[in-house]
Amino acid sequence: MDHLKYEIAMKSAIGTREEQQDSAFYKADEKRVIAMVCDGMGGLDGGALASKIAIEKLNELYENKSPDEGLPDFFLKSVDILDETVFSLKNKDGEKLDAGTTLVAAAIEEDNLYWLSVGDSRLYILRGSEFVQVTRDHNYFLKLNQMINQNEINKKQYESESVKGEALISFIGVGGIEVMDINNIAFKLLHGDIILLSSDGLCKALADEEIAHILRIPDIQESMDKLISSASEKAQRSQDNTTCIVVRCSC
Repeated sequence: MDHLKYEIAMKSAIGTREEQQDSAFYKADEKRVIAMVCDGMGGLDGGALASKIAIEKLNELYENKSPDEGLPDFFLKSVDILDETVFSLKNKDGEKLDAGTTLVAAAIEEDNLYWLSVGDSRLYILRGSEFVQVTRDHNYFLKLNQMINQNEINKKQYESESVKGEALISFIGVGGIEVMDINNIAFKLLHGDIILLSSDGLCKALADEEIAHILRIPDIQESMDKLISSASEKAQRSQDNTTCIVVRCSC
């Protein structure tokens, strides 16, 4: 049986920030694809180092993964290792660095897609007319929505607390991760599917409809360039670091 072919593009922009704290990586061969995006947090060089270390460690773990180990189990095991690695980072004076990073990763084996997400970097899938964010944003809004749905708070309390809504409740380096997204059932990829991994600089600038429209541009590099430039144009005065990886599936 012939497997799908994967065309991949990656690009980052610093935006209006003083430092690039996003990191990204992908690797593909005839049998598998691994792609990951991290958005670092922390003063001075802390966020940049946290995202870089998380990328390097996850790639190392994936390269040494047993062929018999399922991707959901691999991702679950890797989360604790990554968290401890970043949590333990120290500055040049030997003090705790107090940095962290979001992480979204996608792995494809036998045309089956699995993903891991911690934080608010996102993974989207475009299939035909459907464009879906398959990961959750692990921020305070997630907790607030759960609380109001379970009648633990009222609407007035929700609105009062929503000013803190975008604060992350889960990230690599938090020191004990309780919230993450890992799909235990494979998502079977089809011809024409497009996968997007991105840091939150993209979704804060562009609506889902705009992102999906750009992803449909036939040339993948043109599509990638347009994603980054459109995000920068929309939020000229305060544009966060923005990083994207696009994976296109074809026969």
